[in-house]
Amino acid sequence: MDQVVLREFTERYLQANNCHIIESAPSFLHTQLSIEADKDLVNRPFYWMYVEKMNLPANPVQLCFVFDPENPPEGKRAEYLFYGSPRFRQLLQSAQNQGKYVRLYQEPARWTQFSSLSKGYTPWVSVHYLISYVCDQKMDRIVSLGINLQSGEIKKDFGDVLQTYKWTHKLPERRYTFSPRMSIQEAVGELEYVLTEELTEEDHQWAEEADKRLRDELNQVTAFFPIEEKQTDEQKAAKTARQRECIWQYHPRIEVKLISAGFFYMEQQTNEQKG
Repeated sequence: MDQVVLREFTERYLQANNCHIIESAPSFLHTQLSIEADKDLVNRPFYWMYVEKMNLPANPVQLCFVFDPENPPEGKRAEYLFYGSPRFRQLLQSAQNQGKYVRLYQEPARWTQFSSLSKGYTPWVSVHYLISYVCDQKMDRIVSLGINLQSGEIKKDFGDVLQTYKWTHKLPERRYTFSPRMSIQEAVGELEYVLTEELTEEDHQWAEEADKRLRDELNQVTAFFPIEEKQTDEQKAAKTARQRECIWQYHPRIEVKLISAGFFYMEQQTNEQKG
């Protein structure tokens, strides 16, 4: 991640968390944090506990982020923000925590915003999964699935669909929502079933090769130690520990982790839009 992308991410984070930009320059960004951002980034829980308990006025801090260390701001206390820095990790963690579960409504197109006609929004559940193929090597990929809570229709690569619309946290005027015909538990169960089928049907040659490497490693461990009848208690313990390490390192497995999920209320698509 280069500094241009990092700065764009930082600006989006500050905007999403209602932080006020005091000064913006090519090499730095001076901001007044909101209460929510202060709690996530500054790590002073006792201060906030005291303020809230005593009902005192809040005083979030100001931060100045430098993106070009060759050109720091004059007369300001600033910190260099770069990929891997502690502060940037805080920004990422905060963004992930706050954006893990969302409820958003499709923003109407400009030409329909002021229409006197009411429109219904269909509820969708979207889930992003991180799929990790793990052995002595590791490969990750992200799977995005969406399910229509009225019809049960499931769409793959649903994140790409969401990117084609603008979204708002509030239900727009002259819009209403259709009631779902399936529960969240049922919807997530359907998505998990589809994901399980997809993973089952994949080519698992990588797992077969990892399993072969595991057998080779276990054979080497066995060859390294004396035969079992001649092993001391210490050697038996060491052999068992080494075997467990090999199994942990080489045993092929697929790990699935939830990245984010949300309710998305969308206008009913026409057949032309679906195609």
